[in-house]
Amino acid sequence: MTPHRPVPSAPYAVPVTGGAPFGTRVALVDAAGALVRAPDLAAVGPFHPDGEGGLVAPAADRAGRWGYLDGRGRRLTEPGLEWAGAFDGAGLSRFRRAGLFGYADTSGTPVAAARFLAAEEFHHGLAVVRTEDGTGYADPTGRVVIGGFDAAGRFGPVGLAPVRPVAGGPCGYVDREGRAVIAPRFDGARPFGTGGAAPVRIGELWGLVDTAGEWITEPSFRMLEPFDENGLAYAVGGGPGDSFAGFVDCRGERVLRRDGEMDDELWCGLLKVGNGFARGFVDPAGRPVIEPHYAWVERFSPCGAAVACVDDGTPRWGVLRTDGSFTPSPHREPVTDGDGWVVGFDDVTGLAAFVSGDGAVVHVDDRGRDVCRVEASGNGACVALRDAAGRTVWEGTAQPGTFERAWPQLLRDAGRYTARTPVWEGDAGAVAAELLDRAPQPFHPGSTDPYDLDRLDEDDEEDLCHGAVHVVASVFLEAEALAEYPFLQDWTDARFAEIHDTVAEHLRAAYGPPLPADRAAFLRFGDGERSVTWQVGERLLVLQEWMVIGDGDVEMEIWLAAVDA
Repeated sequence: MTPHRPVPSAPYAVPVTGGAPFGTRVALVDAAGALVRAPDLAAVGPFHPDGEGGLVAPAADRAGRWGYLDGRGRRLTEPGLEWAGAFDGAGLSRFRRAGLFGYADTSGTPVAAARFLAAEEFHHGLAVVRTEDGTGYADPTGRVVIGGFDAAGRFGPVGLAPVRPVAGGPCGYVDREGRAVIAPRFDGARPFGTGGAAPVRIGELWGLVDTAGEWITEPSFRMLEPFDENGLAYAVGGGPGDSFAGFVDCRGERVLRRDGEMDDELWCGLLKVGNGFARGFVDPAGRPVIEPHYAWVERFSPCGAAVACVDDGTPRWGVLRTDGSFTPSPHREPVTDGDGWVVGFDDVTGLAAFVSGDGAVVHVDDRGRDVCRVEASGNGACVALRDAAGRTVWEGTAQPGTFERAWPQLLRDAGRYTARTPVWEGDAGAVAAELLDRAPQPFHPGSTDPYDLDRLDEDDEEDLCHGAVHVVASVFLEAEALAEYPFLQDWTDARFAEIHDTVAEHLRAAYGPPLPADRAAFLRFGDGERSVTWQVGERLLVLQEWMVIGDGDVEMEIWLAAVDA
């Protein structure tokens, strides 16, 4: 489905999230963050102009029932649908009721009853639908005007659409009257692009045909995607010494070859490219439009903006626009999902969520300006929605622990790598004294359970120590994350150095100068380590920073241990 460009005058949908039973509720705010509708919705689709100066969007209540809202957040229809989709170019929204699909207009009124087993968006006046009689095409009134196929694809700008008449049979193309224009003879077929070419498959290979079904490029590609609005199709093909991945035009000519990083789709007419350390954008002809200055950048959203990061020694996040202008953000970093990937701009709302230094989630627009923020209280019993000026426009309460503050996951503060113990908070000497007083026992330095020796194999026995240990800080950086965020290693190294040096200063205050560097003890060796050691009676007090690299992953830990001298 083509992303829907946000309507500039439409309200923004902002999620307010908490634990059970609160869940996620969506509020509507205006461009300044003023409340349009309190967070009592489960979901809101993109707003669409109704043709008479108003706005309309599909929305679901907290019970998951869908209906339609106007631009002021008022219901146009009561929620009684199982689902409702975005309005398409024909001004119609697909909906589902009792397991069947229909179409509604911009007043929320059904113009085609729910009678289809499946229904797609309208393209060039017709939509692919499926009934018990097979797959075909419906007009905006819901009347099936072409039907009886096993499978069908959308109509393209040249007035042809790919179809498979019989299950398991070949594919061909029909016109808007349902007449066969290109006889079925392909194993696969995609829609025509504006240039009058369509990707088709014979066996395992793809080629291009024209509107008469004649070959433009005979099958040679292992992959050939549909043509986009720029007249390009992503392709993979070639053989030894002539392998190709990139984009071809409607003549089958290779116009953009993958060299290093390259997306497989253009957004807002621009293609993201990079060398693994810096990313930028080129136009459909491959000409640089935005130089590769960015350590990380998402593809452009329909609103014409992208979250990006500049790394000139210190990573700085902000908002990049298609004209190349970049607005640095005062907030630490964008919100990441559970797997650590930047969420970026929402295609529906046109907002991007950032994490502030005080644990709030701040939603910014395509100019990088704050629209509103969601703030949780320290005990998690209260959440507030505030406008761009910081005024509270809505507040909710629940049981303590329901709402969580948001903290940076990529550019963490040093304290976010620690267990929030007195070792980091200032009383490292007391923790060291407790370790020195503890009865020595075997342990294996590690962040899981250093005293659980049953989990160890023979190779770990040489790293066994005798004493007591506390894990001060730990982190595991996956190779995929390090490749995606090239600044992540340096940032983490600097934070671990800060933790190590700060704890070392606290221990110097408690135990005096450490042993000379050439007498420092090491609990375990890896791919990088440093240690500060004190002699305390018959014991050694060891503060060690340790790192190991395996298959591109990086594990880092800091230990404080009291061991036998």
